[in-house]
Amino acid sequence: MSISAIIPLYNGAAFIEQTLESALNQTLSADEIIVVDDGSTDDGPDIVRRMAQTHPIRLIEKPNGGQSLARNHGVAQATGDLIAFLDHDDLWYPNHLSILMEPFTRPRATALGWTYSNLDRIDRDGRMQVRSFLSTQEANHPKRSLDDCLSENMFILPSASVIDRRAFLAVGGFDERLSGFEDDDLFLRLFQNGYDNEYIDTALSCWRIFSTSSSYTPRMAASRRIYAEKLLRQFPDNPAFAQYHTTKLIVPRFLGQAMEDARGALRSGDPALIETCLADLEFLRGHVPDHYSIEPGRRRYLITAIIPLYNGRDFIREALESILTQTLPPDEIIVVDDGSTDDGADIVLEMIKTHPIRLLRKPNGGQSSARNTGVKHAHGDLIALLDQDDIWYPHHLATLVEPFAESRPTALGWSYSNLDRIDHDGSMLIKSFIGATGTSHPKTNLMQCLGEDMYVLPSASLISRKAFQEIGGFDETLSGYEDDDLFLRLFRAGYENVYIDTPLSKWRIYPTSTSYSPRMVASRLIYAGKLLRAFPDDRVQVRYYASRLIAPRFFAQMMAEYRRSLTFGTSEQTRLALSHLHFIARFLRRRSRYLVMVVLPLLWITPLAKVLLAVRNLLPSASRRALNLVR
Repeated sequence: MSISAIIPLYNGAAFIEQTLESALNQTLSADEIIVVDDGSTDDGPDIVRRMAQTHPIRLIEKPNGGQSLARNHGVAQATGDLIAFLDHDDLWYPNHLSILMEPFTRPRATALGWTYSNLDRIDRDGRMQVRSFLSTQEANHPKRSLDDCLSENMFILPSASVIDRRAFLAVGGFDERLSGFEDDDLFLRLFQNGYDNEYIDTALSCWRIFSTSSSYTPRMAASRRIYAEKLLRQFPDNPAFAQYHTTKLIVPRFLGQAMEDARGALRSGDPALIETCLADLEFLRGHVPDHYSIEPGRRRYLITAIIPLYNGRDFIREALESILTQTLPPDEIIVVDDGSTDDGADIVLEMIKTHPIRLLRKPNGGQSSARNTGVKHAHGDLIALLDQDDIWYPHHLATLVEPFAESRPTALGWSYSNLDRIDHDGSMLIKSFIGATGTSHPKTNLMQCLGEDMYVLPSASLISRKAFQEIGGFDETLSGYEDDDLFLRLFRAGYENVYIDTPLSKWRIYPTSTSYSPRMVASRLIYAGKLLRAFPDDRVQVRYYASRLIAPRFFAQMMAEYRRSLTFGTSEQTRLALSHLHFIARFLRRRSRYLVMVVLPLLWITPLAKVLLAVRNLLPSASRRALNLVR
């Protein structure tokens, strides 16, 4: 049987001479060697012309059309019974043709379509990287099952194969739309058309792979999308015959590759590449029902970390470093500078030089606005918020993402954890702080969410971006309690939550932090009013959300704020605290409301108020209840 060796050439001047020498030095010589120049712009064709003067080499020149077209063009010009392809940067060992041709000489019941072998992987300079590379992969050889051909990369390289020319022509050759996966596509069609194959588990060639080779180009990614579409059209699920080629074989195969491409694109910061890769990802996910989990474990999600920054120069570097040292790194890091007047943003710009961090700038609008801006520019499936003065422990993301990887009947809106409370200097104040609050976790009923502070801190949570966007994100009128408001709305929308009772972050709290600011006090009043409007008492349904849960909760906090302002604040802060108490007292249960209304006028007289609060434990029980609001 005669053999035609075909080499497609495109800008391969650095390799073509060595490649041709490997073809010329075979123990079983090819009957013809055809080089198809696919519109090269380097001097590769000149090297071929020089070698053709002393060796049986034929050079065919054509306009650039891609490797598949060049190979098909070479086969059209070939005369051999067998076709041996060799990429311009690959090499054959001397016994390549003799060993791969031998099975074609034996009689067999089923026509042999192709033989192929193991191979060695080398780098750009020809140095060994992996011996017997196919042995390190999970693909099955030879090909005996359609499921194997669909569920995994075939790993049949043209340079490592010899193909029956009649079989090649019978299936139509290479699909010229493909500039990647064209080999998988060809050998799948040969298999489907009933041709047999034989695998030789000996390395007979060298596959040269490097960062700028065709295996790593955007053209390859685009070609993968075309090939995936082709397979999905041809092999749809057929539940009637228990065939799930799409959901169980094809999509899982390509999804992992698309996910890694998306991660690489996010790290690159190239908007066009990000858009393309995310579109590929969504295309594949769109072929699987929402309830059907196809992506393995925690790597099935893209994660975006978002830090709102406002005058945080003292803490921003440590916060970002805690993100950068995660055992499961986020795929995207966004810092939103909310109109800072210090040099915090300059610190971020310095870190951007060596780390994949994106800085967004906006006029000051508050933390809720900054977080929402970050989410609008995020590409991750999951959002990990981190306040500028908080810190993540290294396993924060790796632990919080695990619940999202578990199968569950109800969509998971967020996972969150316990935390450690630290002071301004980072020294420990309270370990496992959430456990010391007496609040209920996870959130399983509305009464918990209304009657007590949620203690679901954004810095200690991981949130579904889809769920976040569905409920409208943070309420930008709030600069305090915006987290309670967000997670309450997620709960009310039917999303599940998972609590991990292990500290995964550090919450920095100190006298000048936002937790103690006038903005927080004003925001608490806004949030209380919002809840009271949304959950009024309903005597018909015997639901007393306002008077038995919401009003007592906020009255206690506002009374504490009043006592603090009376002792440490200004007269203006004291009057403001009293006005808040008057507002919330109107929603208390009748008996408590009457008691409070008796005592509140006395609190406007500062000296008297100080005396009452100082001796409140000696007062009659009714007065004590009014001052302490014992429920």
